Amino acid sequence: MRSMLVLSALGNLALSIATCPTGPVIKDGGFESGVTPPTSGGNSWIVDSFIGASTYSLTSPGSTNNGGQYAFTAILYPGPYSNGLSGDTLKQTLKTCAGHNYSITVDYKFDTAASGNCAVSIRYPYKTTTGSVTTGSGVAGGTAGNWYTTGSTFQAVSSADPFSIVFSCSNGANDRISVDNVKIAPYAGNAF
Repeated sequence: MRSMLVLSALGNLALSIATCPTGPVIKDGGFESGVTPPTSGGNSWIVDSFIGASTYSLTSPGSTNNGGQYAFTAILYPGPYSNGLSGDTLKQTLKTCAGHNYSITVDYKFDTAASGNCAVSIRYPYKTTTGSVTTGSGVAGGTAGNWYTTGSTFQAVSSADPFSIVFSCSNGANDRISVDNVKIAPYAGNAF
């Protein structure tokens, strides 16, 4: 009876491993396709949740931290009815494996000195809800136009976990915030 129980457990383990997606966890994390989202033809990024008169573009060059030719830039403009708020959200569905741990790193820069009261929030799965790490434009010792890196870890909830980068400002000014080198990889440590 014990051997049947062990074989049954091993059979279930093999089944769960086989159902994990293959390939990269995130697609075009360096924006090197040169294609502005949302698109078909290989780019899985979507931009939505616009606040104010905000828009976006790919800009060049990318991050000075081994970035490539392009970076994603949120161009944030408050609208006449947005009470000085501006923002948008860049998102993608990840190819993850439920119960597995992952690390996230993202390069970011606040392009203008006017970026006070702005933030970049990285949102990822966390148990039955969403976790996040937020970096404000008042980074200690930070300088507008310099690239910095932030990151976190998480445990995947499903094989298609949502991931987003939220750009927001509340200063009533025109702002530009860029991201590049969005990397998500398996993580051997504890993700909590």
